[in-house]
Amino acid sequence: MLNDFYKIGQVIEVKGQKLRIRVFENKNSNVLIYQGQVIKNVSVGSFVKIPKGYSNIIGKIEGEYIQEVANSQNTKDRFTKESETIDRIIEVSILGVLSNNRFKRGLIDIPLVFSDVYILLNDEVQKIFEFSKNKQDAICIGAINDYKEEKLYVDTKSLFASHIGIFGNTGSGKSNTLAKIYTECIDKYKGTKGFSKSRFIFIDFNGEYGNAFTINKSVYNISTRDDSGDKIPIESTFLEDVEMWSIICEATEKTQKPFLDKVIGIYKNISKAGSKHQYIKSMLEGLFSCYFTEPTLFIKQINYIREIFELLFVNADNAVKLLESITVRNNGQTFYRTENGAEYWGNNEQDFKRNFIDAVLTLLYFDGNYKDIKGYELFEFSLKYKYLFDLCLKRINEEHISPLLSRFKRRSKNIKRIFKIRNEENDNNISVYSLVDVNVEFKKIIPLILCKYFYERHKQNEKNKSLHIIIDEAHNILSSTSERESQVWKDYRLETFEEIIKEGRKFGVFLTISSQRPSDISETIISQLHNYFIHRLVNNEDIRAIGRAVAFIDNNSYEMISVLPQGACIFTGVASNFPVLVQVDLLDKDKQPISSTIDLVKLWNETQDNL
Repeated sequence: MLNDFYKIGQVIEVKGQKLRIRVFENKNSNVLIYQGQVIKNVSVGSFVKIPKGYSNIIGKIEGEYIQEVANSQNTKDRFTKESETIDRIIEVSILGVLSNNRFKRGLIDIPLVFSDVYILLNDEVQKIFEFSKNKQDAICIGAINDYKEEKLYVDTKSLFASHIGIFGNTGSGKSNTLAKIYTECIDKYKGTKGFSKSRFIFIDFNGEYGNAFTINKSVYNISTRDDSGDKIPIESTFLEDVEMWSIICEATEKTQKPFLDKVIGIYKNISKAGSKHQYIKSMLEGLFSCYFTEPTLFIKQINYIREIFELLFVNADNAVKLLESITVRNNGQTFYRTENGAEYWGNNEQDFKRNFIDAVLTLLYFDGNYKDIKGYELFEFSLKYKYLFDLCLKRINEEHISPLLSRFKRRSKNIKRIFKIRNEENDNNISVYSLVDVNVEFKKIIPLILCKYFYERHKQNEKNKSLHIIIDEAHNILSSTSERESQVWKDYRLETFEEIIKEGRKFGVFLTISSQRPSDISETIISQLHNYFIHRLVNNEDIRAIGRAVAFIDNNSYEMISVLPQGACIFTGVASNFPVLVQVDLLDKDKQPISSTIDLVKLWNETQDNL
């Protein structure tokens, strides 16, 4: 039965989803007192109910104003109170219907003019914010801003089986929100049998999450400065993936990528050979034989040949010395060298083989001198061999392929520092990859390699499992305006993540991105997200980017984005019935991300003894 004390007004106008309600003059104070209990009165952001039949229409207050009472100026009473000459009018938008203790969103029913309007009871507020059928399958986000005593619980399936976006300026609380939702998820399910079937990959650009989420995780502090950083374990198939090497070397689609594909074919053939050393020896013989008709090219490529020797052999000094002693005579047509006063010519193929090819290989192939190369070194040999061999046969254009080798040479050192080849599975399903000590060039390459590697691997091999990719400061990798790279490379990078966000859901792959610059991120990616946590944004471009891409946000919530307090955010998406302003709970100190602002006053007031 309805209690008339909670009646606050009447509907005076109905225009579709929008209502105007006149508030009774005795219900205009901030709080109401009933049976010794203090009850918060309605205000902008609060909810009201309008009974109709056996259900209650639920509306959200979006604004209020005052309106002068008709004929109030003609009153004869000089001492008429102000409250008797004006009406308080509130504007309400219908959200849905509360029926049989369940809230249903949508314009299901419309009230009549003069319908009574009531404040919601506490249990009714709980029903409206009940975004989960069962609290046992929900996580707590924080306190609902307009109802501080109420906590917001979100259904785990609706939230985590979706793509999530967390946006806000620095200092607005987005890092705490990211840590909060995943800490709640991990703490809730880490003891269950099936939780190990889900893998969580955290890409941490600023090194904030080493202590966050849980102590039971793998943290990789990656470095490109020296060899002191952690190495990411990755399967040997990584070296056979043309897409990965295309990412690392920024290979062009039409010339360099097909070349890399052939290099990988050579790498595979050597790996499968019964005697790797004899197989490589026959390859070297074939390469040197090609130089018989290209003596000047041989002289030009001696440095590359020396690098190959250093890869393959323990001691290549004598062979390199012989190579460097070779010259060409007869207008660059004939090989020539001297040794201990004797002259050696390569006038025909037999002489060239005996005096040059066999002489070099003899200095290299003796017991204990050849290395058992594999992994990166074997791939590097395959790449340089293929380059020299194809140049000799004029199969490639040097101008097209040499930039690829230059990038490989420059980046392969860092790749060896970052990845280690191993075939054992990493037992831990939660991994944090810290890129704080990684140079600018590799801050784009590493996340792309990791995300593509785990995505492709999951798509092909992991059935009935899930992969969660979480990227903090995502504008570093998802920027659509970056000018540091070529357009082809930028397109490839964005297309890779757009594929993940468009197609990943059907394979159980879900992406979470956090960023302070949503305007930098591809609109395609932002628009494909399912759930949003929107903290304070003050840049007009960022606010407009949210307005264009987020279909779940209403005008009232949109206008609040620039004035949200620290830690507060607008939560909206498929996991919520409507946009909710929530104050996200602050995590315990030992689980908070390291993102707080330095206390300058404390720093400056430190005594010399404390420095």
